[in-house]
Amino acid sequence: MAKMLVWLLVHLGVLAAVFALFVAWQLRLGLDSLLSGAAGERLKIAGDELATELRASQRKEWPEILRQHEQALGIQLFLQLGPDQWIGPRPEAVPENVERRIKEFRRPQGDARPPRGFGGRGPEGRRGPPPEGPPDDFAEGPPPGGGPPGMRGFPPPREGPGEEDGRPRMADRMAKPQVRPDFLIRGKGGNGYWAGIDLPLFDPPQEVPLHALLILRSADLSGNGLFFDLKPWGVGALVVLGLSLLLWAPFIIGITRYVSRLSRATEAIADGRFEARVGVERSDELGSLGASIESMASRLDRLVRGQKRFLGDVAHELCSPLARIRTGLGVMEYGLSSEQQTRLESIEEDVSELSRLVSEVLAFTKASTAPGSVRLENVEILPIVQLALSRECAGQHSEIRIAPALAVTADRNLFARAVANVLRNARNHGGDDCLVKIAAAPHGDAVELVIADNGPGVDSADLPRLFEPFYRPDAARTREAGGSGLGLAIVRAGVEACGGTVRAEPAAPHGLAVIFRLPVAKYDKSSN
Repeated sequence: MAKMLVWLLVHLGVLAAVFALFVAWQLRLGLDSLLSGAAGERLKIAGDELATELRASQRKEWPEILRQHEQALGIQLFLQLGPDQWIGPRPEAVPENVERRIKEFRRPQGDARPPRGFGGRGPEGRRGPPPEGPPDDFAEGPPPGGGPPGMRGFPPPREGPGEEDGRPRMADRMAKPQVRPDFLIRGKGGNGYWAGIDLPLFDPPQEVPLHALLILRSADLSGNGLFFDLKPWGVGALVVLGLSLLLWAPFIIGITRYVSRLSRATEAIADGRFEARVGVERSDELGSLGASIESMASRLDRLVRGQKRFLGDVAHELCSPLARIRTGLGVMEYGLSSEQQTRLESIEEDVSELSRLVSEVLAFTKASTAPGSVRLENVEILPIVQLALSRECAGQHSEIRIAPALAVTADRNLFARAVANVLRNARNHGGDDCLVKIAAAPHGDAVELVIADNGPGVDSADLPRLFEPFYRPDAARTREAGGSGLGLAIVRAGVEACGGTVRAEPAAPHGLAVIFRLPVAKYDKSSN
């Protein structure tokens, strides 16, 4: 699950990086491209508001109006009426590329741009006073050289849109000039971001507009939301993220859930619970994998059950010959010499050992292959432990910490055999001086019974295989020293048949601790 989420984040990161590179490439072509979109509209609205207020005010009030708009917009504003004519403070340290754009704005462009200022330029580039009287184009009477009376300099009005002889119609020339964003650039050397707005102003009683240049400066590209608004981009990114999650989520959730089922099923199979199933059918490769795992579990279940059944059948078949051999040895005991008696006792010991081994095999196969014979009931722990101690560890040091009324749900015979096998194992490997500590305590809906000794213990590498049939931790151990290897296997089979689990851990400071975990009794007998 975590890896898939990481890949999803990587996918979204790659998309974000590609998008950022595309935006950076677009902006590198020129920030002026933003003026054709929402940024241009915002600048036009800001310019319209300022121009409207300036037109309705006296020129001496313009610096204060400019300052108020500067505070409202949160960026620096500068108003230029001419090359050296500023309303209020003039900008300091204007970058070279910004200066060039300002000069381009002031450069005469013929008929493409309406005349700027109040009139012609005087000496040293200063504007002269406005001309007296209306321009020649607006004089009454016939134009020079004849023609119909009217406004001189214009042909007779014609119907229909368009231009006449390459010159705009009179109605177009008389139209009210509009506020127009002129440029948006980044100052050379990282000196902020600069924008210019063409403000057509009127200074009564003049009718010709004064084209002022409103210069806006911001330390960052956003311009307090005026140049570049990050909110739409953020909303777009969130929408893309949401759509990606909506598209990916069902796919990821379906895969992770099925993989979790596969993981739980394989863990159960590894623990010997071959009845585990994935439980969900899919038509893809994961579904094929799940079907293969279930098929493998069924095959392993048949093989293991067949093996255990074979062991049980062999052990059962050996019982009758062993019984006849022991009977025959008992009959032969009479009438033998002392030397023959010694040899007979050795044979009887081997037969007894073989009989115990057969009994252990029968007990193991019964617990493993006959779950229907298990009778679950409420079993008090303390009496079972005390009886097993008296039989298996008589005379040894022991400590018991078990509440008298503490009970579990288990098969009484299987539980007693499991406890006895663990105690016998502690006595065989720990010796007569071994201290056995037994404690039990409830943990939620289960009870944990811990049987620990201070014997030599078992290596950590051998602990996972300690409950396997016929397994001895030390390969050099003989059957006399290490037993048959079925004692703890019988413990595990019996506890699991009762619905519990068993595990082994190293005991402190040394030794082995075997931990039973069984379901707690459904009711407490002591309350009756």
